[in-house]
Amino acid sequence: MSSFDACLSALLERRDGRFIPPLFGAMEAAVLGASAGEGTPHRRLLEQSNGGYFFGGALHLFGACAEPSWHSLAAWNSDGAWRACYGELARGLVFFAEDAFGDQFAYHGRGGEVVVFEAELGRVQAIAPSFLDWIDALIEQPDAVLPMEQVAAQPIQPGQQLYAFPPLFAAEVDDRRCGCVDALEAMRSRGQLALQLHGLAPGTQVQLSVEE
Repeated sequence: MSSFDACLSALLERRDGRFIPPLFGAMEAAVLGASAGEGTPHRRLLEQSNGGYFFGGALHLFGACAEPSWHSLAAWNSDGAWRACYGELARGLVFFAEDAFGDQFAYHGRGGEVVVFEAELGRVQAIAPSFLDWIDALIEQPDAVLPMEQVAAQPIQPGQQLYAFPPLFAAEVDDRRCGCVDALEAMRSRGQLALQLHGLAPGTQVQLSVEE
């Protein structure tokens, strides 16, 4: 088998059967641009398995489809979904997957580099030079990339995310609550927080407010 075939097989073994994604739609895949062109690893994965939930729900890979909106690449990347709540922080990113706490995996620029967009802070961190390298990292060390322990303790349903308050970035918290909420609402809420926090020096004391 090729490296990609081996990676795909290993990834599909970790797929959660509770959600069966819709059939692949080439028009919806166009949002990924060259990263999902004919014959690319990402395109081949979507054609064979149009996204879904993996690693017990710790990873959600979006699909090339119109519905449901929380699974659709085109809908999820639209300004009308949630990214407008982050203002300029989400600019230039194409989101294709997320972890259970809403941290987004995305393409940055035209080189196919994969980054993680930290949902609470709106901060971008490089994670892999390519989509295939990203899958390799997931398979080799999922605990280093995904919140495996938290999802095992509190499973989520399709279309949901785990939401923590006080936020996870507040390290010294004795009474943190964590529950399952609608994915779109969770991202809109985190976007408001990220804009308030943007540009503050580490260790700054803040009082956060979130509109209903």
